[in-house]
Amino acid sequence: MRGDDMSEHLVRDSRSFVTADPFRCRAWEFSNRIEGYVTEDSCRAEIESVKRDGQLVPVIGRALTDNPDFEIEIICGARRLFVARHLKIPIRVEIRELTDHQAAAALEVENSLRKELSPYERGLWLAKLLREKVYRSQNEMARGLNITPTQVTRLLKFAELPTLVIGAFASPHDILESWAVELHKAWGDERHSLLSDRARSLQTGVPQPPAVAIYELLLAPRKPVGRSRRGTSSHIVKSAVGTTLFRFERQRKEVVFRIPNVLVNPSVEKEVTQALTAVLTRPRADQKEQTVAYAS
Repeated sequence: MRGDDMSEHLVRDSRSFVTADPFRCRAWEFSNRIEGYVTEDSCRAEIESVKRDGQLVPVIGRALTDNPDFEIEIICGARRLFVARHLKIPIRVEIRELTDHQAAAALEVENSLRKELSPYERGLWLAKLLREKVYRSQNEMARGLNITPTQVTRLLKFAELPTLVIGAFASPHDILESWAVELHKAWGDERHSLLSDRARSLQTGVPQPPAVAIYELLLAPRKPVGRSRRGTSSHIVKSAVGTTLFRFERQRKEVVFRIPNVLVNPSVEKEVTQALTAVLTRPRADQKEQTVAYAS
């Protein structure tokens, strides 16, 4: 089916769309795909998809003139071009008249639009497919979408998480697949009440900690209340919503501030250090009175 084996190189089907011989197409010289990394192994998922469902998304190309070897230059779709050549099947192309600047812009737009779905979006999408009976079961859906039944089960946990827990995060797209599984498990066991209280507190916190800190705070074990060591006294300082900010502990020879590690990043550490340094090096009222008395 290569080259002249195809009776017609281009078959125009509607508007600017054509069906072409992939061996009469070449990738744009300014393509952002590195040719050596576009291989059968790296394109395995796309190859299986095209085998199963055909080419669902046309590539974008422009017509070549006065070129004895190629008729189309592929702007967007180097991987789809590789797949068509690998499978020795025609490739569907949307022909556009583009300058190099326009071609570069089109390539950038396509790449930005192809950003992967977050696990949260995928989980809700799978749940909707089941709810609307597009697939009759999780196993049928796993086979149809070429993902494992285990991953389907894990992703569906997102759809079962309560809005209270999801709302604890700045964005649901920050929640990892493994986190959804553990949060779903905690919501259903003896940690339910603790998780609920913490999620409610985190929803009103401004600014919110990083996603990983929120996850760790939600699932951190309840700390047992213990006695202070002899010669020490301590108290806990909390935020307006009840979350612990730090523990102030006065010992015999020193004072210790204990801040939850999940609340401290390099920026916070720098600000706390500067603030403490400013307070501890600032002249105190009692020092000023002593200085005046000594001078007189």
